[in-house]
Amino acid sequence: MAIPLDKMLELNQLEIERPPEFFSEFLQSIRVFEDEDILLVDKPAGLLSIDGKDLKMSLLSRLERANPDIKLIHRLDMDTSGLMIFAKNKPAQTHIAKQFIERLPQKEYQAVVFGTLATAGKTGEIDIPVRYEPSIKPKHVADPTWKKHALTRYEVLHHALRAVDGKSYPVTRVALFPVTGRSHQLRVHMIHLGHVMIGDPIYADGIALKLAPRLNLHAHKLRLKHPTLGAWMSWESDVPF
Repeated sequence: MAIPLDKMLELNQLEIERPPEFFSEFLQSIRVFEDEDILLVDKPAGLLSIDGKDLKMSLLSRLERANPDIKLIHRLDMDTSGLMIFAKNKPAQTHIAKQFIERLPQKEYQAVVFGTLATAGKTGEIDIPVRYEPSIKPKHVADPTWKKHALTRYEVLHHALRAVDGKSYPVTRVALFPVTGRSHQLRVHMIHLGHVMIGDPIYADGIALKLAPRLNLHAHKLRLKHPTLGAWMSWESDVPF
């Protein structure tokens, strides 16, 4: 989502001037689960996971204003909403980060893509590397020659019609299960199948862009081992589209 520099500076100043209670209330509004070791939140769409080069307004910086002990583990794209887990101490951060490196957490996203993707109930996988392409910044592309593996499993949930400008167009709701965690992986893998996510401000255009006011991609479920209890824990966030 492109934001003009002058607007970024305005947002940065606004963030600096916010009172402490704003950040406490923000945390309260997005909290899914919290204990002595971890914090699980439901990230809003349109908010960076961490501060950018110019835009100093993000989920992490807001959480740190509410609790300075909050520690980052993973990220979601700015346009993506849904479950993110943070640590509240260094041992918990190290433990969960290692789980992500070893690909132990089980993640499920939901997306709505433009067009009719296969039949309901169909499952499959996309196994093709994804890399950043500087000539079309900030886009990424599928590149079979790239050295970093990228794997997504998917299930077609159902088909529907979405209306815009008085006309209806077919869309498909899919569940996505990323095995690897490359930047823009899910978005690019769906495009590789010929179906861009609706409302995507980076990859969609025309009708596909107009069919939704935001990127239809949401981190719906997360399951991993608690860093001190050692038990598997699962969380779910309602899909907002």
